Amino acid sequence: MHILRRLPLVAILLALGITGCDKSPSNSTGGGGTTAGSGTAAASGKKYRIAVIPKGTSHEFWKSVEAGVRKAADEDGVEVVFKGPPTEGDISGQINLVEQSVANNYDAICLAPNDAVALRKSVDQAIAANIPVIIFDSGLNNMEGVASFVATNNRRAGQRAGEYLIELLGGKGHVILMRYQIGSKSTEDREQGFLDALAKAKDIELLSSDKHSGPQESEAVKLGENFLEQFGEKIDGIFCPNESTASGMLTAVKRDPRGLGGKIKFIGFDSSDNLVQGLKDGILFAVVVQDPVKMGHDAVHTAVRKLRGEKVEPQIDVPENLARPKNMNDPKIDALLHPAKAR
Repeated sequence: MHILRRLPLVAILLALGITGCDKSPSNSTGGGGTTAGSGTAAASGKKYRIAVIPKGTSHEFWKSVEAGVRKAADEDGVEVVFKGPPTEGDISGQINLVEQSVANNYDAICLAPNDAVALRKSVDQAIAANIPVIIFDSGLNNMEGVASFVATNNRRAGQRAGEYLIELLGGKGHVILMRYQIGSKSTEDREQGFLDALAKAKDIELLSSDKHSGPQESEAVKLGENFLEQFGEKIDGIFCPNESTASGMLTAVKRDPRGLGGKIKFIGFDSSDNLVQGLKDGILFAVVVQDPVKMGHDAVHTAVRKLRGEKVEPQIDVPENLARPKNMNDPKIDALLHPAKAR
């Protein structure tokens, strides 16, 4: 201690490892906290690292989401890693990606859960590690602790599809709902919204509303062919709640030798080259289109705001639109039908 007495106070403090600044990360995981992320990342010049985990990467929708993600990353000066399972429905693969992101100390995670229940445990792990989680596109059944939810109002979107189908049918007819996959909250909400609308039309009869195609478009083609074989010309209307179901059903209708395309009032969801062509050909009467570029952009931008200590909204709505043959060339609708133009 005689040596320490001869040293200046600052040197003593440094020797003992005592400082006046805590460098440890400090996150708030609620919807509007004041601190988040890796604490000193921005101040030290280190870029925030954000993991973006979509449901899959093969659908056109997710490719357009990635374009929005990259745009936000450039604007906000952050590093993003966009990585999801090759195909939708790979729940264990998506769980592994979330857990890897936690282990690799990402500053924030943006996640579109493949299953509204199964992904909750890995989200809890991220929150426990003080990593803000932004859920986008499709929700969890339990959203506690999630920083924000960026998505289309899927129930409202499904309801819009149902209301327009009722209008096309004049309030009466036989209808099929091709479901997507159990546990996918976004499509389940669309399906329920569609059914809510049809419940108000007493002269609409559902021929089938409980069959799921699963995430593979090839399986949607098979289910569509089964519907056409079973019900044939009795079908007046069809609704499919996502890109793969709509595209698969469209292929089945095109192949039908009875020329049912254009006779069945068919409404789909989201966009792809096949679906746009279906609108042009008059086989698809409408598709509900989201804005995947905006969704990806807003998810990342919200994560950055959270990391910077700004208050973020618990839910951010991405509006949907109804694209029809008569309005598909309108610049706004055309942009939503061709999101690749924004990539």
